Amino acid sequence: MKKNIMTRLAAAACSVILAAGMLAGCGNSKSTGLTTDGDKTLFSYNGVDVPLKEAWIYARMSAAQYEQTYSSYFGENFWTMSMGQDEDGNPTTFEDYAKEQTITQIKQIIVLDSKAEELGLSLDDTDKENCAKYAEAFAKDETGKGILKECGAGQEDMQKIYEDNALASKVQEDMIKDTDTNVSDDEARETSIARVVFATTTTGEDGQTTDMSEDEKAKVLKTAKAAYEKLAGGTAIEDIAEEQEYTNTTETFAAGESEEGEAFEKKLAGMKDGDIVDGVQECDNGYVIAQLTAYTDQDATEQHRQSIIAQRQQELFQETYDKWTEDLEKDWDYKTAVDQELWAQVVLHSEESTATESAAETTEAAQEGTTAGAEETSTAAASDETATTADQEADTAAQ
Repeated sequence: MKKNIMTRLAAAACSVILAAGMLAGCGNSKSTGLTTDGDKTLFSYNGVDVPLKEAWIYARMSAAQYEQTYSSYFGENFWTMSMGQDEDGNPTTFEDYAKEQTITQIKQIIVLDSKAEELGLSLDDTDKENCAKYAEAFAKDETGKGILKECGAGQEDMQKIYEDNALASKVQEDMIKDTDTNVSDDEARETSIARVVFATTTTGEDGQTTDMSEDEKAKVLKTAKAAYEKLAGGTAIEDIAEEQEYTNTTETFAAGESEEGEAFEKKLAGMKDGDIVDGVQECDNGYVIAQLTAYTDQDATEQHRQSIIAQRQQELFQETYDKWTEDLEKDWDYKTAVDQELWAQVVLHSEESTATESAAETTEAAQEGTTAGAEETSTAAASDETATTADQEADTAAQ
């Protein structure tokens, strides 16, 4: 598919679900030390005072999720990776970004919870029992126990966090319940092809791409035509690809996303599955021979359909949320509203920072469901098409 790698790694569409999802495991991110300031107010929002210990817990669990996602792509020291500059022109790191996102997530949960009564929503006894069970499991887990000790929190603080997220998830479900889930086949369609590309560009050691000369292109075209004759004669395209030392033969794309361009896509519309595209096609990336695998790839099309629905849910959620917080955000400023001296005590990176392979081992109970009802909402709202800002900015930084 014509999608960058960070987009494919996108997290849930609504950041409240990110907050809920973080509760599933803490991983093995290193201790940031101890504080005696856990009960001090870090910031206030919508009339709610948030103590340092609560934000500390969110940040540590968020760190585990970030490590799982990014360390394999950007290395163990991704926390210190540059994310550009802030509004004042000061350099920022991935860690700076992650800590600010933690505050944003907590703010969102505060706002959603504040709307619960108005919407007639609350936690029932089963919800509360589940949250108590998850909190107990977290507090008994070695890593969870360590996090609580760091910030001076206890099991009751963890239970509050679970309950806050469970209620926020219920509110989010209500916010997106009227999403239009009708997606036409044409809009959802994903097409799969097998192809071999004969490139007419070269890439230098400096990463710069250069077009070949006309003589060089002519030689490439001759090779492509010979390969096409083999394909038309019955040779499997995978065998041709192997001969050409071409490894990525499969491409699956939605309308307008083919790497071979719009004209190429139009040719596929009138073909049957298994047909060979007539002749060598000249595309932006060179010459191409191809075979239509499935004009409508059923599995990929259904995934795309769900992604479109999730994107609509995200848009509806964001539209509603922005209305709710319009007045609150007018006077909000992260740098001045948050006690930066207190917040500086939370350090996410360490010299030994590694991918959190043990995140899945944290607590079995907490993994089964971060909050009552959150799993269903996460399934509905998650979208591999909806990248978080972190994904987009990290992708830019990597380039």
